[in-house]
This record gives sequence, C-alpha cells and structure tokens, in this order.
Amino acid sequence: MSLPLDFKTQIKTIRKEGLELGFAIATMDDYQSIWNQYIIWNGNDNFIYDENDYAKFLLEHYNFDVSTYSNKSKSRYQKLMRSKRILDDWNSYKYFMQKRALPKPKYEDYPNDWNNILTDYLNYCKNVRCNADNSIKVKRYYLIRLLSYFYQHKIDNLNALTSKDINAFINDVIDKGNRSKGRYFYILKGFLEYLFIENILINDLSIYVPSIRKARNKKVPTYLKYDKVEELLESIPRNRKVEIRDYTIILLAARLGLRISDILNIKIKDIDWKNYKLTVIQPKTKNINILPLSMEIGWALIDYITRARPKCDNEYLFVKTKYPFDKMTQFSNFNKYFDKIDVNANKKGIHTLRHSFATNMLNEDIPLSIIASTLGDSLETTSSTYLKVDYKNLSKCHIEVDE
Repeated sequence: MSLPLDFKTQIKTIRKEGLELGFAIATMDDYQSIWNQYIIWNGNDNFIYDENDYAKFLLEHYNFDVSTYSNKSKSRYQKLMRSKRILDDWNSYKYFMQKRALPKPKYEDYPNDWNNILTDYLNYCKNVRCNADNSIKVKRYYLIRLLSYFYQHKIDNLNALTSKDINAFINDVIDKGNRSKGRYFYILKGFLEYLFIENILINDLSIYVPSIRKARNKKVPTYLKYDKVEELLESIPRNRKVEIRDYTIILLAARLGLRISDILNIKIKDIDWKNYKLTVIQPKTKNINILPLSMEIGWALIDYITRARPKCDNEYLFVKTKYPFDKMTQFSNFNKYFDKIDVNANKKGIHTLRHSFATNMLNEDIPLSIIASTLGDSLETTSSTYLKVDYKNLSKCHIEVDE
C-alpha cells in the first residue's frame, strides 16, 4: 500500500487506527510527534513517503542510524525504528499491532458491574495500601485491559476465573517486553489477591502468576560532571519555540535536581516572582518543596512564557504546542540534545540530571541532609542512591556498604 501524497493526513489515519487497535494515546502521540518532525525536516507535508529519505531524517535529526539497529538497541531507538516500520509497510504492521495488542481491538468491553469491583479495589489500594495517585492511575489503565481481555475470552463472571484462564493469559503476553509483562503480572497478582480476600474468588489464583523481579542496585547511577552539564545546556539552541521550551525544562532539572514529573506539574501560580521562590509539589512523594528562583532560571522562565508558551488559560506552566494546549504529560526530547555531547553513559534520560545535581553536591562536601532536603527525598533514599558514586564520602553515613 503506497502512502498518498498528503502525508499529514496519512499519519492522522494511522494514529486513529492505532487507537482503535487498543494502543495508548501517549504511544500514538509519540509516533505522531516523530512524524511531525519529519514533516518539518522535509519542509512540507505534500510528498510521497520514501523509506531512505526517512532513514536520512532519523540520522540527521535524532542521530540514529537505522543500519545499526538491533533488538538490543536502547528503547529510544526502538521507538524511532517502530515509527519507520509503520510507515514502511502499514498493512503488515497493522496486522502485527493487532496481533500483539492486549486486549484485541475492543477496549473497555466488559460488564458494567465489574467497574464497581474495579473501583472498590482501587480505593483499597489508595486507602489501605497507601498507593500514590500515579500508581492508582497505572493500575486502572492495566486493569481495564485485563478485564476486557477476560470478558472477550468468554469469562462472564469474575468468580468463574480459574487457573486455566490465568495460564492462558500468561501465555498470551509471555512474548511482550519485560517491563510491560512485569507490570501486567504484578498488577494482576495484586488484583487476584484482593478478589480472594473479598471472597469473590474461592481460591487464591494469584499463586499462578509469576513474579518478574528487576535486579536493583546493580548499576551506579549515571551522572555528568559540572562541566558536562554546562556543555549540555550551551549546546541547546534557542531559536525555535520548542527549543526555548526544552532548554527551560532541562535547566530546571539541571539546576534544581527536579524530576520530570515535578517540572511538568509546576503551575504558573507556583512561581513567586516577588520573593524569588518556586514551589514544587512532588507527585511521587506528595512533598512540598520551596526552592530558590535564581536569576538564570527566572530569565529562562520569562523567555519561555513570553516567546514560546502558547497564549492560553491552562494553569500549568508547560503546555503542548498545539490547540487545545493541554498540560504536557511527558518529555521525550532530552536524549536528542544529550547525544550531541561526548559522554560515556550506561543509561540516558533527563533523570540523569537529578543524579548529576546530587552527586556534584556530594562531591563538594555538602551534607547529605541538605542534599536530601533539596531533592525532596528521605535521607535513607539519598544515602542508598548517591553514596555509591563517591566512596570517599561513605563515612558520612552510618550504614554498611558492600565493597
């Protein structure tokens, strides 16, 4: 199937069909974002798609050489490669997407009374298990798909679930990536335990769900020395609106050690221009952190607000560039700038700047209590994470560390 001349219309069609197959809005938006960058790179949207031309675009814009791709490539490159494969052969990839989507095309297709059980379980997770709001959101997303899956596989009542049904589900997702598979298994296990506790299930079927444990504390966190942080910031052009926005986000992460979720949850009202302070409510910990608003950060924020931020009524500082200018929920441009500097990193991503911020403070002999307070973390979390990168400071914390 050859793509029509109107490439912009074609990618909208692909996005729509992807959503109908059950893929997340965020996933299809990621592809759409890459394709929109291709349009900008090409100079117009009225052209015939050429796979070699697209490969050239990926190399020049994202520093990704498709000829070097393998199934062990980093997740960022996997996403770029998938964006190309969809365009290379939409018909084949459409079948591939439909085959791997979980559940099959219908989404949120199960008896309405199951929603009462789902709501009760999520309330249990929030009020009894004290799960964070973001965890509740993730569990709801996965459980809707799980419930749809079971109903579409002829399960009319949840109390009719058997170990055979659980094994069939496991076999259906066994080929998925570890992260996705691990989440499905973890969330299903907790849900089945709840159904057993509430006597909805006679037997505890959670014992049939395998646990995929992720090895922890195996790698030392990647961090950039101060001069490399400066090199990264200086390498970001600020000619286009998106570049001004990206620079501001990355500057906040570099200078204040904020998580990307912290940054994207900043509201305009959180900026205290008069007292040079920035209030950050951390979604992960619920902590309120009041941080200094330096001249450098202040001018960057002014530059973004006056030159790059769309004029809209959204209360959040960072919003999407297109109408209706919703709040940004993710930031995927960091590695595009990171790849331009000469750094040997075992792991990339904007969280690297949080590690760098904390580690550089540690190397300057700033007390752990101050570092933890600045990050909004507990002293225990800060100690276990950042003392690994600088053995000369291990004596500052009264814990035993394996050599």
